[in-house]
Amino acid sequence: MRKNIIQKIVVAAVVLYKNKVLLLQRSAKEKIYPGLWELPSGKRENLESSIEAVKREVREETGLNIEIIRPLNIFEYLMEKDDLIKDTTQINFLAKIKGKYKVKISKEHDNFAWVDKKELSKYKICKEIKNTILKI
Repeated sequence: MRKNIIQKIVVAAVVLYKNKVLLLQRSAKEKIYPGLWELPSGKRENLESSIEAVKREVREETGLNIEIIRPLNIFEYLMEKDDLIKDTTQINFLAKIKGKYKVKISKEHDNFAWVDKKELSKYKICKEIKNTILKI
């Protein structure tokens, strides 16, 4: 059986505050990677710039407004299902909070944490995200 391939672009923010990075824990109800810790992130919409997309996703998932400092890195990953392959490129940006510092997570997530580099090993996090955080 031939599988459909969907390519998508995901944008993510390494949000810094007092030398710590914001991590979000995926909801236990999520079909893909339930409970995994991740950066605030999401799919870039058609005709939306990556900068606009990452600011929107962070605001939707955390209630925070951010300012982009610079692009950090890019990584790619595949998610394979019975009849589908998702071929994803993730663009990661270094960001700082602009305005209020109170995090209000969306229903997509169960928890959040401000984490420094030494604490990363305590969280169930993919190696690409870990490597992205360690770059700063």
